Amino acid sequence: MAVEVDAAFWESGVQALPPGRLVSMFESAADWQVWECHPDGEEMVIQIEGELVLILEQGGAEVRVPLRPGEFVVVPKGVWHTADAPVPGRAIYITPGDGTQSRDRK
Repeated sequence: MAVEVDAAFWESGVQALPPGRLVSMFESAADWQVWECHPDGEEMVIQIEGELVLILEQGGAEVRVPLRPGEFVVVPKGVWHTADAPVPGRAIYITPGDGTQSRDRK
């Protein structure tokens, strides 16, 4: 099922999705403005072009995982994460959309 993704999608639309995985490709031209968490499963991030530094909250610390084209990471279930984009690019996200939570990045 194709879904329109706009600014409101991450606040209310993602909760309306049926159970399953959301497969998407996004361009990151700037650092993310939010943290997100997927309590219902792992998320896979596959970097296609540019660079992304995924930041995971684990064990009370921030763990930084740099991604270059062709590299991927699996974000564990229930781990809060955000990202910096030192080089603008695109990545594919395979996400358990159901139950996704977000909070402002400060």
